[in-house]
Amino acid sequence: MQTACEKAEGRATVLAKQVANMESQLAEAQENIQEETRQKLAALSRQRAAEDEMANLKEQLEEEEESQKQLDTKISTLNQQVG
Repeated sequence: MQTACEKAEGRATVLAKQVANMESQLAEAQENIQEETRQKLAALSRQRAAEDEMANLKEQLEEEEESQKQLDTKISTLNQQVG
């Protein structure tokens, strides 16, 4: 009878170690997921910032092109008046 009890205790000890190991693995996996999520959010934030900057630069370029057209028109008008 004691042998069966000792076997059960040994098995319980092995199972407890396995549970502890699995809990540790789960905690590590959860930490990895959280870190990956933080990295993805940071990447999305950088992407949005880059897209905003690109939109601002595009708008600035369009404004500068419009200004250049206006200057070209003024130069042409002045050249006609002089010539």
